[in-house]
Amino acid sequence: MRLHLLSLLPLPFLSLALASQAEQLVMNAKQAPEYVPQTTSKPTLADLLTIEPSASIFYSYAREVELSELFSDTSGRATLLVPTNAAVMALARKP
Repeated sequence: MRLHLLSLLPLPFLSLALASQAEQLVMNAKQAPEYVPQTTSKPTLADLLTIEPSASIFYSYAREVELSELFSDTSGRATLLVPTNAAVMALARKP
């Protein structure tokens, strides 16, 4: 068994030796696009629900059913009525 494992040792070095220089692309800093993160001046509903502890159960359910994708609207024209954790816990079953 040890002999079998030792035979696997030279595989990475063999693949490096077989790699052709012609097949490799050199990326230069002038060609690579500069990364610009998306920033907004206002928080989204998703941001606010993430930091609000009294709505954490609702938001975890919303993430499970992918409803939370609707909360990323940055136009600021949405109103969301969110039940508190106590209201969700008082339900007979999970929504």
